[in-house]
This record gives sequence, structure tokens and C-alpha cells, in this order.
Amino acid sequence: MSPNTWVIEMPTEKSRSRPYPQRITPYRLHNPSRDAFTRTTDPSAATAPTKIIDLPVFEDIRTIMSVLKASGLMPIYEQVSDYEVGPPTKTNEFYSFFVRGVVHALTLFNIYSLFTPISAQLFYSYRETDNVNQWIELLLCILTYTLTVFVCARNTKSMLRIMNEILQLDEEVRRQFGAKLNENFGYSVKFLVGIAASQTYIIVLKIYAVKGAITPTSYVLLAFYAVQNGLTATYIVFASALLRIVYIRFNFINQLLTGYTYGQQQKPKQKRNHNGNFRAALMDNFPEDSLFIYRMHNKLLRIYKGINDCCNLILVSFLGYSFYTVTTNCYNLFVQITAKGMISPNILQWCFAWLCMHVSLLALLSRSCGLTTREANATAQILARVYAKAKEYQNIIDKFLTKSIKQEVQFTAYGFFAIDNSTLFKIFSAVTTYLVILIQFKQLEDSKVDDSIPGQT
Repeated sequence: MSPNTWVIEMPTEKSRSRPYPQRITPYRLHNPSRDAFTRTTDPSAATAPTKIIDLPVFEDIRTIMSVLKASGLMPIYEQVSDYEVGPPTKTNEFYSFFVRGVVHALTLFNIYSLFTPISAQLFYSYRETDNVNQWIELLLCILTYTLTVFVCARNTKSMLRIMNEILQLDEEVRRQFGAKLNENFGYSVKFLVGIAASQTYIIVLKIYAVKGAITPTSYVLLAFYAVQNGLTATYIVFASALLRIVYIRFNFINQLLTGYTYGQQQKPKQKRNHNGNFRAALMDNFPEDSLFIYRMHNKLLRIYKGINDCCNLILVSFLGYSFYTVTTNCYNLFVQITAKGMISPNILQWCFAWLCMHVSLLALLSRSCGLTTREANATAQILARVYAKAKEYQNIIDKFLTKSIKQEVQFTAYGFFAIDNSTLFKIFSAVTTYLVILIQFKQLEDSKVDDSIPGQT
């Protein structure tokens, strides 16, 4: 099963407290092998007792959530029920406060070390300009992680409220339609392993590049530098996973509405799904279903905005840091490739490791934001098709369409710019522009060095 698919488990008549609604049977299915909505048809599986999983919505991202809890970026919440979480206990709250205090103490120590000659051995390169670039990159890393810690501590209650709203929405879907949404976020664990491996590899390369014996202060700087980058990247993956959860629920209600777009088609041969059922929904159930869908859509928009409010400052800082890192590493690659002397394999591996990590994170974030925004805006377009097919229900649809016209659904970086599928292209366009400027400065520096050689001789 691909990461973008999920399963809807349909309970049997015996396991339900009320009869199964007939209107849930038809869905728009294109290809059974690639169907996003799959039903369990095995009778033995239907009669088997269902194992209750704690917080099934967040079960697939529990690894990332455990890392964020341990690092103090997420509250160590208490589980009240299968569809509700509570605030952390005093002990867990003290632990998070203590971890954040240690982080801020190490941050102050690292900033102090950057302005002293102790860290000079970590900035060895061939040009003075390159040393400044590395120094600025370290400062941006420290700033991004420190801001992430501050924002996460401030938004503890907001994050718990978002989680509870997602859980309550899933409970309403289960009661209304007898459906259970299960996610497959295997990619999040892969990203977590990739982040840890890349940071370890980068630090090893840095240690081998340093000349002479490395001081204990430099080891602290390198270790905390890797932790800062790793945890910031992990939080970006977590934010992308939250957006993917919202995307799945937007897509679920869009699939429900899509079934009604076929309800008024009078054709002799209607397409059937793999179970032999017609995929056109009964329009008689539209008034009842539409009220639930509108309410669900409004809740999803509130959750979508809540995630944006919790992450916008972090996203601004991370995008700025990623932009600078990608630019400087592309510049270092150009310098190494065009150098007259021997090419350094260490620097080449360093640059490629940074580029792979940041480009993959930017692509994941852009794709998650783009998919969720597209699904949120697609609801109005689907309803417009229903509007043209069911004249007797146009008054119901008018209210939603009127409200949708006034709402602009966008995931932004603190309102400065929207994050969507085009963000990665915009970043690389800006990187190309600044790379040309850096290359011109390098050529100017080389020309001054060449002019000074004849005068000295």
C-alpha cells in the first residue's frame, strides 16, 4: 500500500448499534487495484473481535511524536479515551520544561563559542568569504531551533486542541457512516531514519576535515548542531504528517460529494465498482448528508488554520535557513568543480548530504501543503457540479458556495507567501539568482588576487 492510500473498515450489522446506512455503499472508484477506499469483505475478518488501538489516528506517526515528546517540542499528553487526549501531568510538564531549559542553556553556550577563537578550527576553508558563510549558517541553525522550541512551548494547548478536534471528527465519521480512516505514514519513519543518518554522516565528515586535535568545546558545538538540525527537520516532517491527515479527511468528504454528481445521470449502463454496486449515491439522502459534510468541512478548515497558526513562525525560519543552506552548498559545489587544484571529496560529500536532506524536506512540505490546499478548495467545485444536477437542492448548496467564495484557503508562512506545490520551484529560482551573485563576487575576489601577484614579485 502506498503512503497516499488509506483503508475504510466497514463494520458488520452485528457490531453496529444501529442499522448500516445504505447511502455509504456507493463511491467513485476508478481502479480497484489503486482504489483509495477499500472495504473488508472477508466474513471471518468481519466477525473477529476488533482490537482497540489507542489513538488510531496518530498510531502511524507515534515514532516521530515520541522523539518530539522526548525533546520537549511536544507535550507528553494523557490519554482520556480513544477519541480524546488530556493535558500533561505535572511530572511530564516539569520534564518538558527542564529539557527546554537545557536546550536554551546550550544555545547560549554555542552562541558565546561562535564569537570566541575556540570555534575557529571548525571554520577552516580556502577563502575568507566561505568562513563567513559557514558562520552565518550556524547562526541560522541556532535561531531556527530556538524559535521552534519557543513556539512549541507557547502552542502546547493549541496542539492538544488540534489533536482532540481530529479525534472528535473521526468519532463523528464513525458514528455517521460506520467508517474508520486508517493512515499509512511509513514515509515519516523513513524520513526520520534519513535525517539521523545524514546528520551523523555530516558530523563525521566535519570531524575528519578539522586539522589537529578537536577540543571538547568543538565536540559540543558539533553534537548540538546535529541535534538542532535533526529535531527541526523532524518537526517539519511532523507538520507535514498533520497536513496529510487533514488532506485524507478533506478527500473523504469530497469522495462522498462526488458520488452525488453521478446521482442524476440517466444512462443505460452505469459503471460499477469491484463489489458490483452502483457508485451513484441516492439524492434523497443528500439533505441529511450535506449538513454533516458542511459541518465536517468547517471543522477541517479550523484544524487546517490551527496547524498553520502553530507552525507559521517555524516555517518562516526553516524556509529561510533551508534557502541559505541550499544556496551556499550549491556555491561550494561550483567552487570545487571549477577549482584549478585538487577537488576535495570531503567537501563534495558534505554539500551533497546537505542538499539531499533540505531538498527532500522542502519537497515533502510543499507537496503536503499543496495536496491539502487543493482538496480543501475542491469541495466547492464538486458542489458546483451537484448544483447543476439537483435543482431541488440548490438552496442548500447556495449557502455553502456563498461562504466558500469569501474564504481563501491557503497555507502560508506567517502570511508572507503561500506554501504549495510551486514553492520548491520558487526557492530554486531564487537560489539560482543568488548563486549568480555569489559567483560574480568570487570572480572579483580571484581577479584581485591575480592582480596583486605581479606587484609583489
